[in-house]
Amino acid sequence: MKAAMRVLAVVTAFALAALPRTLVHGAERDAYTYTVTFSAGTQGSISSDGISVDGGGDYEISCDGKHVIITGLTLENHVRFLNSAVSLGEDSKYYVKGVRMGGRDNSTVDLAYFPVERDQDYVVAYGIRGNLVQYTVHYEDTAGNELFPPQTYYGNVGDKPVVAYLYVEGYQPQAYNLTRTLQEDASRNVFTFVYAPVVEEPAPQPPQPPQPPQEEPGTETPAPTPEAVTPAAPAVTPSAPAPEGEEPVPTQNPEEENPQQEEQPENPEDADQGTGNTEIPDNEVPQNQGPENVRDLDESETPLGNFQPGDEGTIAAANRVKTRNAILAGGIGLLALIVLAAALYTYRKMRKAKHGKSGK
Repeated sequence: MKAAMRVLAVVTAFALAALPRTLVHGAERDAYTYTVTFSAGTQGSISSDGISVDGGGDYEISCDGKHVIITGLTLENHVRFLNSAVSLGEDSKYYVKGVRMGGRDNSTVDLAYFPVERDQDYVVAYGIRGNLVQYTVHYEDTAGNELFPPQTYYGNVGDKPVVAYLYVEGYQPQAYNLTRTLQEDASRNVFTFVYAPVVEEPAPQPPQPPQPPQEEPGTETPAPTPEAVTPAAPAVTPSAPAPEGEEPVPTQNPEEENPQQEEQPENPEDADQGTGNTEIPDNEVPQNQGPENVRDLDESETPLGNFQPGDEGTIAAANRVKTRNAILAGGIGLLALIVLAAALYTYRKMRKAKHGKSGK
């Protein structure tokens, strides 16, 4: 018995040690919140006016002029950074290029609209004023109507800024971030977010059971009684008088000359109409794809090029991680059961052999 208890203890310890930490502390991970920090550095000051959060929740934003700290974020949140959140002095030789993750090269900028996946620290990226050029960001619907006033920023020719979309209730953009290389001609430095209205599909209704027919009290529907039907005699038109010496020949009713003939449609293709079996060409099948995370605009691209409305988020990635962990846990549990069954079988064999020796 003591040997069996030792085997069970070893198997249990092995199964617990093999469980992934994310499963053991799954509830704590779901309840954990994250913090995102933006630092202005020594070149300018920062405010929370150009920083916003999508996804709801009980987050809080605090600012001291040099740092913007957002606490209480979850995996369902997205954070947006606009260059207008940073202020520089009038005689400053720098300009705001965007934002980058802490520790990365200042010559690169990261996404201006990004999902919350962990605690993250961002630093404002600056550039030295040189061949400055203006670039403009538009926010329009598919008909070309402005949803927000255009925003104007500046950068050096050759820069590749990243701009974030603005949230519009009931609309969805073709991309969350847009980027392109700045040209000397300011008219070519245009970023246009195109929004499509979000169509909400009605929730499916559960099927209703058939209701029996209801009859008014005191009334009964008499059963139909068969009636004798006397077949009508075929109509015969009087025959024309026949010449002398010949019998008259009866003439049939013109309507009964071709009793089995039916009208046929003039165009054979019309026979298939009205059946509801209309095929939709492949190029007309509606697509349902979500916005791109970041989209690089080339020089010849129009604002409406390759626009595809839909929906997209980062919750699916978290669900995939949970599903993978659940499958891993199930496999480990199955392995533990197999080891436990093997241990019990070995214990019974040992016990049987022991009793056999003692009987001898």
